[in-house]
Amino acid sequence: MPSRLVDRLVYRAPRLAAVGAVLLLCVTPLLETPAHAQDDAQNGAPPVLEQTQAAAPATDDKPKIDPGQGDLDEAVIARIDADTMKELEAVGALLESALAKGLSDENESFAKKMLGSVLLQRSQSLAGEMMRSRGRAQAKLRDEAFEVLQDAVKYDPTLVEAYLLIARLNLLPDGDKDAITAATSKAIELLADRPTEQSQAYVLRSLTYDDDQDEERMADLNAAVKTDPENMEARQARAALRLRQKDVDGAIEDLESILAEDPTNQRVAETAVRQLVEMNRVEAALSLITKTLEAKPSEGLYRMRAILYRMEGKEEEALADLNKALAMQPRDPMSLLQRAEIALSRKDVKSAKDDLRAATRLAPQLEQVDQAVFVRCLIAIEEGRMADAINDMQLLVDRDPENVVRQIQLANLYLSDDRPRKAIEVLSNVLDRDPKNVSVLRSRGDALLAVGEHKEAIVDYERAIKSADESDEDEEFDLTGILNNFAWVLATSPDDSLRNGKRAVELAERAVELSEEKEAHILSTLAAAYAETGDFEKAIQWSKKCVEMGRDEEHEQISQLEDELKSYEAGKPWREKTETEENAVPIISSDDLIDT
Repeated sequence: MPSRLVDRLVYRAPRLAAVGAVLLLCVTPLLETPAHAQDDAQNGAPPVLEQTQAAAPATDDKPKIDPGQGDLDEAVIARIDADTMKELEAVGALLESALAKGLSDENESFAKKMLGSVLLQRSQSLAGEMMRSRGRAQAKLRDEAFEVLQDAVKYDPTLVEAYLLIARLNLLPDGDKDAITAATSKAIELLADRPTEQSQAYVLRSLTYDDDQDEERMADLNAAVKTDPENMEARQARAALRLRQKDVDGAIEDLESILAEDPTNQRVAETAVRQLVEMNRVEAALSLITKTLEAKPSEGLYRMRAILYRMEGKEEEALADLNKALAMQPRDPMSLLQRAEIALSRKDVKSAKDDLRAATRLAPQLEQVDQAVFVRCLIAIEEGRMADAINDMQLLVDRDPENVVRQIQLANLYLSDDRPRKAIEVLSNVLDRDPKNVSVLRSRGDALLAVGEHKEAIVDYERAIKSADESDEDEEFDLTGILNNFAWVLATSPDDSLRNGKRAVELAERAVELSEEKEAHILSTLAAAYAETGDFEKAIQWSKKCVEMGRDEEHEQISQLEDELKSYEAGKPWREKTETEENAVPIISSDDLIDT
């Protein structure tokens, strides 16, 4: 039985008892027989009729009884133990009968509130049964619950719980958004003196707005937090909305409040970190996850922070976090895979193989997970097993044909294995779908250079630079590499019709500036460009600087860099045309190998 009814009955009981006591005090003297009357009775004397008649009231009026009072009294008694749907319907019928027959203003008000309470309890039972049903039965029960709730708020317009239940039922599929808004708005109005519940009602109403109503949604979420600062559901929803509106600082403020309240809420932290990373706010994600770890260390969050550190190129910090994660949970295969990748970046193939082996031993199903396949591919590259590396990368491409990064990686493996025409084939397929992809245009240009098709390479480099100038700021590509390779072919191609020394100098100078004069091969390109224009003085100047840097770095092409310098000192520009002979050895898939 709802608490409101209990309060009503408990409140009225002592009041009725007190009224009864007062009436008893008033009536008792009238029932007592005077002493002289008793004596007269004993002596056989007749009673004094005149006095009795004189004491009688002057009229015959009697107290009015409400026509529906009997049904109301019966309903009050039945309500005490009513629990089943049948019993609640019986109580409701009595109350409706009492109201139809007629009650005083006070009793009518009481009966309506009581009927509203009974109908609310009926609707709650229907809602519970609905959640256990499916299909048409569920829809029928929901419609019935709505009808009962509408009657409940008709009899008691202050019944907050009924409005909230109307809203929640409409949140289900095929619900009415307008009904949710109306019901929650009424609940918010009625809950003015109950801030915690009012805050929840604001959150409920915020769910009803369309995608273009962020301003209204934010207003409700702000009100929810203001009304109850400890409403973490409101803060979480507001943080998500703030992230969508690019208000990262505001979102982090909400997320920090949530995590301060519950440091173990790893799900919230992980969701927020992923959203921040998607917005290229890696530093903000690192800050949030670091504060979360300070409150409560977790192997999952250490692993996540390691991934973020790797995105920032901080391999040492990433390795430290992975070691912490594995110290807390030594049997964590995902941390082992991450650590294997870092080992490969440090050229520690043995450690990488050990971690990969340990991870797949702990979870054999991981052997075919993308990350494990990628680690296996990297190990094959380091060990010079290019066919195995290509097979693994091809597997990853087949699993995700839309992944451009994987396509470029596969093309680069083909180039490394002296299969430039296979690389061109892969990259051309990507460009058929995305003709302005800067990175793919650059990669195909490089592959075309490798087979001596300079004219076609120049076309790709030209398109790459144009696309780069028109691209969004979020698109990532190596502009320095494009400028350098384009300048190189314009300066060194044996085809007189293709060379353009002036343009080569412009491109190379831009590449040198972007690389801050720290890349020997880019300085080499600028020297070649000046030589093509006939300015051998500058060509020698930049070539000497290039050779000096190459010797300090033990550059793998130091011999060619020295030959270029000799050519400029002899007053000869550099010419180069590479024509890689296609590797004809077939790549055999591991599935095709016969185990002997």
